[in-house]
Amino acid sequence: MSRFSQQSNARLDSSCRNRGWGNLPISEKQTSAFAAPISMLRKTLLLLLLSSSHLCYAEAASEAAVKVAFLYNFFKFIEWPNSATAQNRYTLCLTSHTDFGEHLLMLEGKTVNGKPLDIVRNIAAKDLKSCHLIFVDAADSPGDYARDLKGTPIVTVSDKAGFINQGGTIGLIQDGNRLSFEINLETANAGNTRISAQLLKLAKSILADK
Repeated sequence: MSRFSQQSNARLDSSCRNRGWGNLPISEKQTSAFAAPISMLRKTLLLLLLSSSHLCYAEAASEAAVKVAFLYNFFKFIEWPNSATAQNRYTLCLTSHTDFGEHLLMLEGKTVNGKPLDIVRNIAAKDLKSCHLIFVDAADSPGDYARDLKGTPIVTVSDKAGFINQGGTIGLIQDGNRLSFEINLETANAGNTRISAQLLKLAKSILADK
């Protein structure tokens, strides 16, 4: 694990203890589980990390770092159709206004189900079909992306309020110092992407098929 990741985890653990979340620290073991294929134990560790992020993030570790952790974990709990996984790698795309800074370094060298994870910043419209998951910044008209990509095997994620009601797949929502997420299952099903039951259980709300 990088020195940056160690420092971020230590700061986050300390801050969460100060806020009363001492029973849910983010440990080095949980972070190192990112890079390995999912076993039952690793699934449990990933779920603990998601739960910890849902409860608390610290100013030092930053909201951006927690969002990056969420995005990586989403890959671990989503299955794409064969047409989208025929490639030899997975791709996380970011729109033009997305600025996670140095926190994206946490994803360097990471894999998803044994395949490398690529990061594409400032994705161009012509390259969207190469994305498996795209984070759309609130300043980049998330509703337009959700509408244009609905029915495709591309998972759209945004921190724009009401994103899933605009057809987005996953919306990141903030409540004080907590970060959580909500899921539009109808959109996921329309793109033939399967969201695991474990992830659905952690969602704050789910918009199901009509």
